[in-house]
Amino acid sequence: MLIILSGSSGVGKNTIINKLLEDNENLELMTTVTTRDMRPGESQGNPYYFVTREEFEKKIEDGEMLEYALVHGNYYGTSRKILEDKVKNGKILIKDIDVEGTLNLMKLLGDEVISIYLKPVSIEQLRERLLGRGETEIEKRLNRYEYEESLSGNYHYTIVNDKMDETIETIYKIMAEKGLR
Repeated sequence: MLIILSGSSGVGKNTIINKLLEDNENLELMTTVTTRDMRPGESQGNPYYFVTREEFEKKIEDGEMLEYALVHGNYYGTSRKILEDKVKNGKILIKDIDVEGTLNLMKLLGDEVISIYLKPVSIEQLRERLLGRGETEIEKRLNRYEYEESLSGNYHYTIVNDKMDETIETIYKIMAEKGLR
């Protein structure tokens, strides 16, 4: 089973995922492969596998990527082998992924995906969160907001991420409904 969290940059996807992983030993992070630069506090494999653009394009060419998208000038994608290995081992996976990747994985994996779209209270809150994490390309990220919001109706669940504890509790309720807790 794969639980997907999506939403605009700055909505709190990785913060929520990290808290869920801390609190639940049944969950494992499904790491995304990306060409973006590593941020402070990140390391190889946490929360991404960082590769060069050339390496990523070779993975595409070799059919290693189950899905991928170019977002904010960087590639992001799901490794076919990593996903298959983790699913084979019976893991409940959780993944932060963009809207296109979510739609692709929902088509490819069907009932094996639970998709959750996280929304900010407002675009102003999103701007504040981006500023708070030291984001340098705020307008670029906010310009994608309307597009991402327009696709939120394709998700199984939508949660307004105003208070982290309430968001996490809602996710646990969803997991319980699906027999994952």
